[in-house]
Amino acid sequence: MPFDWMETDATVSRQTSADRARHMYQLELAERAALLQRLGYSREDALTRLRTNVAWDFELHDKPEHARTVEQIVDRVFARHGVGGGGAPQL
Repeated sequence: MPFDWMETDATVSRQTSADRARHMYQLELAERAALLQRLGYSREDALTRLRTNVAWDFELHDKPEHARTVEQIVDRVFARHGVGGGGAPQL
């Protein structure tokens, strides 16, 4: 019985580990921004918190490349939900 994971697809493009890491960090920032919005944080508070988290995560290393994209990611997440997005549901 063949399994899908046993077959490799040679046509799939290979990303470098740096590209995969950058994508992973940006996805994590977007998920955290969406969570903060759902919890009722303002755009400014979410932006401050995410910038601080990235700075803390990399305090022993050079500033990471994805630190420059925090504002763009937060803007995209908060714009997607529009006015009144996030926060506790209103009953």
